[in-house]
Amino acid sequence: MGRKDVFEHIIDGVSGIAPGDVSGKALVVGVCSKGEVGKTYYLGKRSDLAKLLGTGPLVDRLQDIFAAAGQDATVLAVPVAGNPSGTITQVKHIGTGVSASVSGIPAANADVVVEIVNGGALGTATAKISTDNGAIFSSASAVAANGQVTIGGSGTTLVFEGGDLVAGDTYTYTVRGAIGTVEQVGSGAKVTVEGTVVVGAQLVLQVVKSGGRNVGQYQLSVDGGDNFSGYRTIPVDGRIVAADTGVTIVCPSSGDEEFKAGTTYSCNLLAPVPTVPAVIAALKKPLEVVDPEFVYVVGGSDSVAWASLGALADDLWNKHRPTYFVCESRLPAAGEDLNDWVTALKEERATFAHRFVSVCCAYGEIADRTGQRKVRNAGGLLTGRILSIPVQRDIGRVRDQAITGITVPDEYTDSMQLVLEDAGYITLTRYAGLRGTYWGTARTMADTTSDYQRLEVIRTTFKAIRLMRLQALKALKDELGDPVQGADASGLAYLRSNLENALDTMVKAKPKELAGYAIEIPPGQDFVNNGVAVETKLIGIPIIDTINLYSSYIYAGSKFDPRLQG
Repeated sequence: MGRKDVFEHIIDGVSGIAPGDVSGKALVVGVCSKGEVGKTYYLGKRSDLAKLLGTGPLVDRLQDIFAAAGQDATVLAVPVAGNPSGTITQVKHIGTGVSASVSGIPAANADVVVEIVNGGALGTATAKISTDNGAIFSSASAVAANGQVTIGGSGTTLVFEGGDLVAGDTYTYTVRGAIGTVEQVGSGAKVTVEGTVVVGAQLVLQVVKSGGRNVGQYQLSVDGGDNFSGYRTIPVDGRIVAADTGVTIVCPSSGDEEFKAGTTYSCNLLAPVPTVPAVIAALKKPLEVVDPEFVYVVGGSDSVAWASLGALADDLWNKHRPTYFVCESRLPAAGEDLNDWVTALKEERATFAHRFVSVCCAYGEIADRTGQRKVRNAGGLLTGRILSIPVQRDIGRVRDQAITGITVPDEYTDSMQLVLEDAGYITLTRYAGLRGTYWGTARTMADTTSDYQRLEVIRTTFKAIRLMRLQALKALKDELGDPVQGADASGLAYLRSNLENALDTMVKAKPKELAGYAIEIPPGQDFVNNGVAVETKLIGIPIIDTINLYSSYIYAGSKFDPRLQG
């Protein structure tokens, strides 16, 4: 027999703790001017973003996140390399001839107009070309037999479909590089803009004192004229650094025409964007180390990118790490009105569906902590809202108040919002009687047959799955007990108890994250060969999407007066 004594033992796994919750943790990946690509930066409200990450779309969105995220949010940032941005609008055709499309890259700014001079078959018909919106046309020349018309310098090619071209038909589209065209209102010298854009901006240079270099004075805005710098003298070398945008405004030498007070120059700068392979490469190491609730990818993207990120979400799911992705749609391009933009987004969505991907198309002028108001996607504000609310809550709950610091375009209509929301995008909306702007329904890009078309459903389900998995692992390799006893067998009862403990944390949360649940271990299973199957029904909390108010008017004292009935 062993020695007689008192022996101590620790019984573990019975405290009721249910680990595994990662809600409220976001991994944000985007382009910035500083920071190490692929490195994880653990940030908080007091982090010096400019010192760590410089400027750029990632920094802009992080500022939006912290403005909307409340007091307790975990934000991890990952820099990624970016490419110069640019846009090419769809071709607008006026006439009765064949349609055309555009191919290429935005190598240089151009307002393309192609007019058919002599109609006929491809190879015979002639056309003239303008790259300045019809101010100057080239001489008419034959359209190639393959239907391709190269627009010199723009990096684009207009491609006609097969068929006859009709004289007088016009085909127009707009090409913009990272540095847009300089628009001048007023007389005087002309300026150019050069450099590499590191952050999007709407430059406005306003002359406040006439004169050339070292004499004339100006004020500069990077947010479309909402906020201006103080008055400054035009440098002697004529090079005006446009804040932290990465570009320089070049003024002509004093021997040329001087600047005139009151003249205004404006130019749009498009923020750099990452490629999908660059995003996935940058996320590889961070996703091996950290386990976020979701990943927010900064920068305009399309269905090709969404499909790649959906595949990454599937891979994480297969690794027992359910994670969803939040993406941004592109902004309207130069020369594209909101009607064309909405149609293009609807077409983009038509070829894609994935329940673990959400796309925010909401945008507007967003104010930051410095008072600047720049036009950008509202994905940062969306991420902040997600981080600030429990998993079962709709992002657009009116009781949580309007979105702070955003102004939507005046041309944005209720019909546009409804079409985009029906297509699966996360949108902004307004309500008659309220002054603010609110989030629409938190949609995912799930197909119409899916139960997971709403983000709060995904969030609630993912949290429950993560909690249940860790609790179920406690019972792995345990003795099952006597199968004749069914679900009351000791091992099965222990498994069930652990799962109930996990879901009880959500049912008993304040506010409730689940209305209830049902766990069943079906009888008659072949536990030896097939393992244990557990069926769990998560009973979610409905969202009030529509309220119908029915009112009637009744005269006092009439037989219909409810006070006199019964």
